[in-house]
Amino acid sequence: MGDHPIKAGYREDTDNGAIGGSAGSLEPLRELAAALPTDLPGSVLVTMHVGEHARSRLPWLLSRAGPLPAAHARTGERLERGRIYVAPPGCHLLVRGGVAELSNGPRVNHTRPAVDVMFASAARWFGDRVVAVVLSGLLDDGAVGAALVSQARGLVVVQDPDEAAQPSMPAAALAAAPGALAVPGSKLGATVSAMLGESGLVTWPRPPQPQGTEVSMDESSDLQFLSPGETRLTRLACPECGGALAETVLPRISYYRCHVGHQFAPQALAAAQADSAEAKLWAAVAALEETAALARHLATHTDPGEDGADQHGKTADWATNLAESVRTRVLAAPDLGSHSDPSTREQH
Repeated sequence: MGDHPIKAGYREDTDNGAIGGSAGSLEPLRELAAALPTDLPGSVLVTMHVGEHARSRLPWLLSRAGPLPAAHARTGERLERGRIYVAPPGCHLLVRGGVAELSNGPRVNHTRPAVDVMFASAARWFGDRVVAVVLSGLLDDGAVGAALVSQARGLVVVQDPDEAAQPSMPAAALAAAPGALAVPGSKLGATVSAMLGESGLVTWPRPPQPQGTEVSMDESSDLQFLSPGETRLTRLACPECGGALAETVLPRISYYRCHVGHQFAPQALAAAQADSAEAKLWAAVAALEETAALARHLATHTDPGEDGADQHGKTADWATNLAESVRTRVLAAPDLGSHSDPSTREQH
């Protein structure tokens, strides 16, 4: 999830905010930005689900909403107090030693940028000096990252699921992160400002314990290959690349990652598997219809007395009937794509 080892001697005494959201999160995000003070003593990172090739106006919208300047983050840019850094479309936003880093690495929760990547990176580098905020959205991107922030003794705040336009993301984070606080959208700005500006937020900076450097499968001869921190291998295949998925168990949530780096929280994995199953079923329909078409073609170009003439007709009937059966069952099934996050196609 974009983790990096702690740089020797690194110390960050500034509180930092990290905000993630998806469908229905634009308005609460603008309200939050409007409530932040001009002299905010920390920086704010923002990841919103947008289409990877979309043009995002989110920095402009946030700059107009409140007193703090907002811009798309740039690799190598040192974070400054009183500024908002937005993940650009198609790039994960990470921090390394107080410096922004953009990554076009593997999708996490079937999306890029992903909230989990940003939260995990903030937890790694800022430890208990980070406030993670989860806004409205579908599925559960942000839940694993919120759990990691909580493990690092940072604070987790979510938009009250009861009033969120899409309660799934904040509800998942609330369940995954011990001590997470649910706050109405209208009060999020004041709450986050108080946390970032309060001298008693933490009594001392304590970065999380460094973890081992992740290695790739081609560097290991172990067929039971696990990256550091992973709990066990599963029989599940990655919906993105088909690689084997390993499970990592946290106190309140588990997540799944292949050796390439694609990663999924439980709801995101279920949605991705449903999308993959639907695609495979339609591929099966296409293959059967092509088989029937070829068999009919061969039947019409084969003399009745020749070997295989009858078999071509039987093959065409079999493939046609099976294709129609599969098509009917797919069309009658629950909407396999209903769990996909539509905000990945929105433009903010």
